[in-house]
Amino acid sequence: MKITVPSVQINNNEGFSPEKDIFSRKEFGERLANLIAQSDDELVIAIDAEWGEGKSTFIQMWKGFVSHHREPKIRTIYFDAFANDYQKDPFIALAAEVYELLKDETEEKKKEFLSKAGAAAKSMARGAIKIAVRVGTGGILGDSVVDDVGKDISELLAERVDEVLADRLKSSSTDKLALNNFRKYLEGFAKEHGGGQPIVFVIDELDRCRPDFALELIEQIKHLFSVRGITFLLVMNRKQLEESIKSKYGIIDATKYLQKFVHLWLTLPRKSGPHDDHGVRYVKHAMSAMRKEGEIIHNPEAVKLIEDMVKYLKPSFRDIERMLSYFALIQNMIGSQSFLLSYQTMIAFMCYLKSSKPHLIEKITHQNIDSATLLKEAGLDRIDGNSESTHIHYLSKCVIFDLANDEQQKMMIADKEVFPNDDYGSKEVMKNVCGWLSEIHRNK
Repeated sequence: MKITVPSVQINNNEGFSPEKDIFSRKEFGERLANLIAQSDDELVIAIDAEWGEGKSTFIQMWKGFVSHHREPKIRTIYFDAFANDYQKDPFIALAAEVYELLKDETEEKKKEFLSKAGAAAKSMARGAIKIAVRVGTGGILGDSVVDDVGKDISELLAERVDEVLADRLKSSSTDKLALNNFRKYLEGFAKEHGGGQPIVFVIDELDRCRPDFALELIEQIKHLFSVRGITFLLVMNRKQLEESIKSKYGIIDATKYLQKFVHLWLTLPRKSGPHDDHGVRYVKHAMSAMRKEGEIIHNPEAVKLIEDMVKYLKPSFRDIERMLSYFALIQNMIGSQSFLLSYQTMIAFMCYLKSSKPHLIEKITHQNIDSATLLKEAGLDRIDGNSESTHIHYLSKCVIFDLANDEQQKMMIADKEVFPNDDYGSKEVMKNVCGWLSEIHRNK
């Protein structure tokens, strides 16, 4: 059995193929496309979802859908922020993606773009040159001036302040003109190349790149690239980006700060219901992808419990992947051995704890937790007693039995609260299964 869930490979023109769109997000993608097509604004839209919720897979499908399957088609530019954050200047990286659309244009058209973008880049570079703030300078002096230690600060002020200010005032007018010319060029570019539809600039992996690069990127989108005819679609984990903002600016309302740059927030849909649960869908899809051809799962009750825990406890898709990886490791280690129901139950439960709440594994190993605390911290105490999941109820009984004393265990068996077929086998099943996982440390 494969240890990791194989990644979904999406071709550029594939769109929402039924076999790969396992969460049926095509309808959401259609609504998003209609929203963009019908809006005559300089829109910046953000799609928010936690890590591992399928953001990048969705956006790859959406790109192919709007570019090849939707009428009228929408042209897209894709930019992987994480893959480009080694670059110092986000402007150059974004402008290079626009330039790619000109590959079939004349040399004259290409030179015109390079001229406009080059002038804008020079203006931004001038603006980024730091005029160092030193005690007594009021933030006026340049670095080269301050570094001239052979002169007194007061003498430097007298000699250079007029020169510095005059230079800044002259360049300011030139810079504004260059930036305005670039924005006007972009607007004309969008009108010419969009085919009557907005060009969508997709910025993916924004929450994974360097915080300073991410923040400068969204700031430049707002001030330089946000023009009529171009819609920006930012794909991110909002909470993570807000933490980056706080890291850079300190005590600040990160939510309000982002509102300056993003017009509309959308949440990637995740269904969770008794008859249709995206988490359960993902377990089934992943298990199918991880199994070798003809491979049999010899402990199927463990898989059923994993599905129920996913349904009721709602771990992230990334945590689901970890659960299944730990299950695959155990499956591979034990080979074709089939375990009693009690062991299968604990295998599934320990895979969940190892992926989502690893601190509980250590407590179980050192017998430093009681059943009530374990059930509460694992989230099992929140599950309705009338729920349809017999696997979840059986798990709760197993936990209580495993951590009970001898007398309590005898009473539970006598009352037939657990193990009507007397298949528990031995005490401390949880501890035994924890031992199997104690030396396994997956990369996150």
